[in-house]
Amino acid sequence: MDLLKKIRSMTSDIGIYQHGKLDKPDPEFGYALEDQARALIVADEFEDKNLKDTYLNFIFKAQREDGLLYHFYYENNGKGLFKNEEHDSKSNIKEAYGLTLWSLLSTKSNKDSFIKKIIGNLIEDASSWTSIRAISPALLGLLSLDYKHSLENELKAKLHNFYFETYSDDWVWFENYLVYANALIPWALWETYLKRKCKTSFEIAKKTTDFLINNCQEDNIPSPIGNKGWYFKGGNKALFDQQPIDSSYMVCCLEKAYRATEDSFYLTWAEKWYRWFFGNNLNNISLIDENFTCYDALNPEGVNLNQGAESNICFLLAFLAAKRLGIIK
Repeated sequence: MDLLKKIRSMTSDIGIYQHGKLDKPDPEFGYALEDQARALIVADEFEDKNLKDTYLNFIFKAQREDGLLYHFYYENNGKGLFKNEEHDSKSNIKEAYGLTLWSLLSTKSNKDSFIKKIIGNLIEDASSWTSIRAISPALLGLLSLDYKHSLENELKAKLHNFYFETYSDDWVWFENYLVYANALIPWALWETYLKRKCKTSFEIAKKTTDFLINNCQEDNIPSPIGNKGWYFKGGNKALFDQQPIDSSYMVCCLEKAYRATEDSFYLTWAEKWYRWFFGNNLNNISLIDENFTCYDALNPEGVNLNQGAESNICFLLAFLAAKRLGIIK
């Protein structure tokens, strides 16, 4: 089976389209920087040079005059346009930057002087980041280097501070809410422990991962926080819509938790979360079709039948983690 068939079908000579309309790409919504970044990591893991070059080329072409990057690209009657949306929040574009830095560093894509320049600009900008979902992937990228970069301790300290300023006896987390991509944060701290033996990172990663496991389940069935309301401290938890990115990041986080602790509890939950894609969810329905492609969400009616870039890239990240863990042969 060609596991990259879906993302290959969504990829033009420009990059991977952001959204799908059912099982076809939807060009209207163009391309997003973060999708190229995550797709670059997947293409690198599968050793697909053509896909990797396409996503790298997108990042290269996305450079702005100030050395940073545009967030989106739209095809416009044959005249392509890179732009940042006016409604795009500052934290959103910083998250895209964090994911891009992670992808460029972890795939060792710094051989080209132009890409090396982008990495340098992103690292310089990262000192001012306050978005936890920008800081976490950037830290993962820095931890993949063969040496310790000075920015690493700075970003690690920021994650620690998010935790120490927020946690309480009944809310052991970095923020006063659980939204999307939550597991990426303890994932970065597990990796910090594995690479640097930082005991504080270990303790925070363990407590917050356990908190996530406890709060993202219903009767032992994995249940990502729903995007129709999220879960704010003291409020009610939204059950739907559940997104593949959350289950994917949980599998990847739990892989690191198992590596760090050798506790089979985390291996068991990693398998449960991977099986979320195949029906171990509240609707008892698979998000993976007969072509091994992933639907966009679990919703109250069943599944969202669109198949976008984020869902399919993230499913492959979960697949790779599950394979490394021996959950799938």
